[in-house]
Amino acid sequence: MITKEEFEKAVDHCNGDTITCCGCPLYGKQHHCVVYLTEYIKENEPAPAVTDTSSEVSLGDTKKILAHLDDSTKEQICQAYDTADEACTDILTIYEGMSPQEQRAFDIGEVYGKIFSTRCKLEELKDGDSNEH
Repeated sequence: MITKEEFEKAVDHCNGDTITCCGCPLYGKQHHCVVYLTEYIKENEPAPAVTDTSSEVSLGDTKKILAHLDDSTKEQICQAYDTADEACTDILTIYEGMSPQEQRAFDIGEVYGKIFSTRCKLEELKDGDSNEH
C-alpha cells in the first residue's frame, strides 16, 4: 500500500512534462506503478452508488475523453507506450536466452537497482530534513 502523499506525487509526476519514471515516488518499487495506484484507489475511493445505469464506459465516452487531449499529448503517450512495450519485449527476449547464471546475475542487478533507488530516496529525505532545521 502507498500513502496518500505518494499517490498524489505519482499522479502529478505522470501528468507532468516528463515521460520518464525517474523521480516518481513509485519508481523502483517491487511492482509497476499501476498496481499501487489501482490498489490505492480501490481502498480509498468510495464505492459508486448503486443505480440502474451501466458503469461501462462507452466508445463515445472514450472519444470525449480523448478529445480533451491535444494531438501532441496523444502522440507522446503513444510513443512512450510503444517505446516501453518494445523495451519490455527486448528485455524478455534477452532474459529468456540467458543461461541460468546470467539470469541470476541479471536478477542481482535488478535487486541492486532497487536498493540504489531506495538509497537515493533516503538521501533525498535526509537532505530535506537537514534543510528544514
